[in-house]
Amino acid sequence: MSEDLRLATIREGVTELLVPEDHASNGPSSSDMPVFYNPKMEFSRDMSVVVLGSLLKDGDSFLDGLAASGARGIRVKKESGVDIQLHLNDGNPLAVDLAGRNLSLNGITGAVTTRQDLRTLLLTTRHNCIDVDPFGTPAPFISMAVGAVRNNGILCATATDTGTISGIFSAACKRRYSCEARRAPFYHEIGVRNLLGFIAREAAKQDVGIHPIVAYYADHYVRTFMRLERGAGRADDSLANLGYCSFDKSTLERGFQEDCERGVMGPIWIAPTCDVQSLSEIKIRPHLKFADKIAGLLSQLKEEAAIGKPHFTMDELSRMSGTDNPKMEFLLERLRANGEKATRTHFGPKTFRTDASVKEIIAAMR
Repeated sequence: MSEDLRLATIREGVTELLVPEDHASNGPSSSDMPVFYNPKMEFSRDMSVVVLGSLLKDGDSFLDGLAASGARGIRVKKESGVDIQLHLNDGNPLAVDLAGRNLSLNGITGAVTTRQDLRTLLLTTRHNCIDVDPFGTPAPFISMAVGAVRNNGILCATATDTGTISGIFSAACKRRYSCEARRAPFYHEIGVRNLLGFIAREAAKQDVGIHPIVAYYADHYVRTFMRLERGAGRADDSLANLGYCSFDKSTLERGFQEDCERGVMGPIWIAPTCDVQSLSEIKIRPHLKFADKIAGLLSQLKEEAAIGKPHFTMDELSRMSGTDNPKMEFLLERLRANGEKATRTHFGPKTFRTDASVKEIIAAMR
């Protein structure tokens, strides 16, 4: 079993973990690893600690459905400040064995470990919070995960197939997420809204509505935490937040709309992707490696939520205007002085969101 693996002991937060020794090799982590562990996802695990520390309460059950080494679930149990009932599952027997060793390493007793295909497990279990964090798309698991989350519980989902979910690979996007999308300067935002829209449609089939708490793009993945609320009315409310995104390559104008027309992208989630009140209640834990980065992201997401329009990139506007990129703060201040809302976004250092028209933005750049 895992005793035959070459392992290294690492630390994330205050949690010690046994992971495959070759996890730190150059290049992206591979699904071919005997037990999957991606050190580049430590920020994501830090986020789980603080977000779930705010959303869960003592006694709540948490299923890490594709647990691998158990890193995420064990860290939430040990560092979130909430006494959860932990269930770690993976289909890989080596992973389940290693997760058990990591539980022992951290002095955690009473946790449940299982070795099952997650789709099978979700047919027979119910939890207050379920995390679906696959290598690739979460699409095959979402419908069953929705059914396995208790009313008013939390669903966490990650998509690492960013080229597909953002519409760069448009045919695959249509097959996997039933969404018409194509490459656009704001494609990462399409990915975030596509994931929310897909989950909303899958949940509505079971008379379940979604309430996004946090949704973001980082480090080549899309991640969301959302509350699920049962009832046909809740499902209808969620579906009312679906729509389409228009984008004119010639003028760079863009926007969200309710109706489907030729050339638009969707269906996607067109309402705010985060709950500002919930974001304000999240407490950052200073021991985390990425505490400052998390604080910055949550602050930025709150600002972005006030503007209901897809974001812009400085480079696309500079190409159209024939001007060099001005300093970001200079541009944002000029837009605000003109009475427009404007803020940076978390999608990249050269991205910003504003309700100004392209013509007004270019005038402010000069």
